Amino acid sequence: MSRTPMPPHLAHKSTLAIVLTEKDSPKAYDLVQSVRQVHDKSYQRWPPHINLLYPFLAQPTTQMDTIVERVQAAIQDIPAFQATFPELHHFVHSKKSATLFLQPEPSSTAVQMQQLQAALQAAFPECNYDTRPFVPHMTLGQARGEDAVHNLAHDVNASIEASFGPERTIEWTVSRVVIMERKGNDDPFEIVGEVALKA
Repeated sequence: MSRTPMPPHLAHKSTLAIVLTEKDSPKAYDLVQSVRQVHDKSYQRWPPHINLLYPFLAQPTTQMDTIVERVQAAIQDIPAFQATFPELHHFVHSKKSATLFLQPEPSSTAVQMQQLQAALQAAFPECNYDTRPFVPHMTLGQARGEDAVHNLAHDVNASIEASFGPERTIEWTVSRVVIMERKGNDDPFEIVGEVALKA
């Protein structure tokens, strides 16, 4: 059964997301990017990120004022929060394909991200093409199957422990939601707008 075609008001060239920048945490950013540069096929196109609504409205720069107003209304009572990522996890797509990612702490960070995503989803009901449950995660790379992704996780955990100590917890403060857009499918995403969470 083929998937329903994506409606024209949505595009894979735009997203509402959380991003990790060097300013947020130089240590976390450097580690994540050092892993992604080697293992993530999307390293050149995406910054370290967690998608909240993707695909998002097509050509957001043409309607930025309206989008920002809708995002502000949706998240005005949601405070900034400390995001902690104490462990790695992975998706297995097939026998020869798996994705390694940072998994947020399930009882705090993941819940806060789910609440943030739910508020945005309610504010943008037309962005409903992806009907899968929201699973907050930050992709680090891909591997050729389950055994390979376990080996990759072992190596990445060693790098995390070297930088962050035996607890291996990566953390930074999530203080904003960003709107990102790219011109073509192979072009890098750029931040074209942002809305701060409650201070």
